[in-house]
Amino acid sequence: MNLSKRIVILAGAVGLFFYTANQDQLVAAIADYQLGWYKLGVPIAWGLVLGGIVALLKVRKLLSWLGPITLVAQGLTTMGLIGAIAVFARHQILPLTWPALQIAAIGVGLYLFCIGYARLLGDVDARTSKE
Repeated sequence: MNLSKRIVILAGAVGLFFYTANQDQLVAAIADYQLGWYKLGVPIAWGLVLGGIVALLKVRKLLSWLGPITLVAQGLTTMGLIGAIAVFARHQILPLTWPALQIAAIGVGLYLFCIGYARLLGDVDARTSKE
């Protein structure tokens, strides 16, 4: 079984976990982590910022880790979106999807970290090779 099939199976399990959660459990998770729309953007912003900083510092050891980090980001994004769809399908209340969307935002933040790091490091290398 390849890795993509395993990610889909795991995403389905996480979706089932969120589907079986009742409203009180979801509200408790939202209150415990103080989730809101502004908190959903924090991992995305940190991914961009940290990717740029690491690229400007020219840390090359992360180049070999870009593939696995991208797969983890894909898995987290898929699990979060499947969970959000499951919660919305069950409860029909949009704010209850925030815990699952937080997982998806972490995945998008990791992906943007990889993109920001690779693109900015390539640009830094291109500028230094021109000089």
